Amino acid sequence: MSDSLEQSLNVDGPRADGIIQRLRTYEIGVIPLPIFLGIAVIVFLSAHLGFLPKNMIGGLAVIMTMGVFFGQMGSRLPILREIGGGAILCLMLPSVLVFYGFFGAPTIDATKMLMKEANFLYFVIASLVVGSILGMSRFILVQGMIRMFIPLLAGTLAAVASGLIVGKLAGYSAYHTFFFIIVPIIGGGIGEGILPLSLAYSTILGGTPDIYVAQLVPAAVVGNIAAIICAGYLARLALKRPAINGEGALIRAKAENDKFKVRMSPPPPSTCDSWALACWSSVRSSCSVACWKRSSGFRGR
Repeated sequence: MSDSLEQSLNVDGPRADGIIQRLRTYEIGVIPLPIFLGIAVIVFLSAHLGFLPKNMIGGLAVIMTMGVFFGQMGSRLPILREIGGGAILCLMLPSVLVFYGFFGAPTIDATKMLMKEANFLYFVIASLVVGSILGMSRFILVQGMIRMFIPLLAGTLAAVASGLIVGKLAGYSAYHTFFFIIVPIIGGGIGEGILPLSLAYSTILGGTPDIYVAQLVPAAVVGNIAAIICAGYLARLALKRPAINGEGALIRAKAENDKFKVRMSPPPPSTCDSWALACWSSVRSSCSVACWKRSSGFRGR
């Protein structure tokens, strides 16, 4: 009896240690789970007890905690992760929670101060646009666009024309169909498309960006779902007919396509590597000189 009990305890011990280790190493976004839980508890208690400052620090604490959590949730759920669920949950769930009164006045005031008075959205959009451009290879950006400009232009015009026709059949005006349905779909998704568009529309047409986000998000979500369905169909078609599968090549000519391969330069050696290389070179040089002296019978004075 005692042997079986001891054996069961020995089995349960490693299992418990494995679960604890997985919880310690599990990350919410890029933050380890224990650290994220500590941050979330501090932000929640500060907002609940009225200690949350009404400035950029308080607003960033709220939106970063919720954004990391909802982004992780959207990237893990089986269906949502295929259609950009992280961005969808970050845009929709906070609005639903505010509508049902989940947040108190200090949380809403801090968030309004960050997004409306400090105009943090301008910084986010500028970072997205500049970072996207600077993150691309210059050679691919220039040479690739030259070769793909005509197909891209033809596909864009065909998409706009078909969208206008469907919108007309559904009873929408060409103005509403183009600016509130077609442009959000082909504008680059939710994070990189909807947010800049809402800011531009609010500047030109008046109002606040959140009003236009509510109008643009449904079209982008439906467009993402339709794009995923079409991509899945094309993937199956390519598996059945390998002759039409480009395998990621921009153009069919291999000699020309090799130009688009990213040339990765070796990383610079670290300080430790440099010291090790210098020491090894010095030792090797000393050994070579000693061997040469011994083989040639050289004798110093």
